[in-house]
Amino acid sequence: MMEIGRINRIGPIGLIFFLASVIIQSSAHAQPTRLKTSYSALTANMAAYWLAKETKIFEKHGLDVDVVLIESGVTTVQALAAGETQIAMGGGTVAVSSNLAGSDIVSIASIESRMPYALLAQKETKTIDQLKGKRLAVSRFGSASDLAARLILQRYGLTPDKDVTILQTGGTSTRLSALSKRSVDSTVLTPEFFSLAKKAGFSILVDPTQYDIPFPQLEVITSRAFLKAQPDTVTRYMRAIIEGIFMVKQNPEPSIRALSKYLRIDDREALEEVYRLYKELYPPIPHPSPAAIQTQLTWMAERDPRAKAAKPEQFIDGTILREIEKSGFVTRLYQK
Repeated sequence: MMEIGRINRIGPIGLIFFLASVIIQSSAHAQPTRLKTSYSALTANMAAYWLAKETKIFEKHGLDVDVVLIESGVTTVQALAAGETQIAMGGGTVAVSSNLAGSDIVSIASIESRMPYALLAQKETKTIDQLKGKRLAVSRFGSASDLAARLILQRYGLTPDKDVTILQTGGTSTRLSALSKRSVDSTVLTPEFFSLAKKAGFSILVDPTQYDIPFPQLEVITSRAFLKAQPDTVTRYMRAIIEGIFMVKQNPEPSIRALSKYLRIDDREALEEVYRLYKELYPPIPHPSPAAIQTQLTWMAERDPRAKAAKPEQFIDGTILREIEKSGFVTRLYQK
């Protein structure tokens, strides 16, 4: 800091220039960093991201964040590679498959590192064993719903394609319609539709709180180039997401409002149900999960030999979150 005596010696004109430079520097420091981000789906696991935007947590951490929906994984990667976005919320499939193809896309956090699907069936079906000889609908073969169905069946002792016939029928509404018409006997759904399924009279045989199958359902991904060039920006972004997670865990009403706005659901009962689920599923610190990536690699290895030889560590970089944890930021947050 300049001494008062020195300020007196620079004269009125010099003082004007000195004060102007201080104002400019202060304004530059206060100017938030512009960040273009995307998310991949209108699903409840995005709650912390939406809440960070809605409650101005991003601004608190010095970021002016664009939030854009890009539902295609290929387009998400293309946008990151072209610099049209810098950080994305998406499935781990994106990071793994694009990386295997030669991109520098990497996962820096795992917001949801386990399968979130419920297995539901016709009202008269009360146990998973009763699905033997029955038909189960997924969106399409090779999709996340297909993998979820197969892993859940295996976890509970059934062999896909042998004990249970798996059919590809389309999206969630199409699968629910097929159940209603009894064209199929069961399907898998994400949490947004649990309440709807119950009201329609279907049995929920198992939900995500009853099993733990590692899977990179929702990852924070970016390019290694951006991570290297702007680690401070990435750190501030992840602090905002962690604070968004904290808000979800501690503040039901703003969380439910954000879910209602983005999911376009007015059913309070359904919103409360999905809120309670993610309040429990969200990790306070969303470290990248090698186990979740390994599930993805094992699945992909059936069709891609490159995945068979790959290791989970190739696709993740946990440096930013380790530094955030080491700084005490999360501990202070939960001690409030």
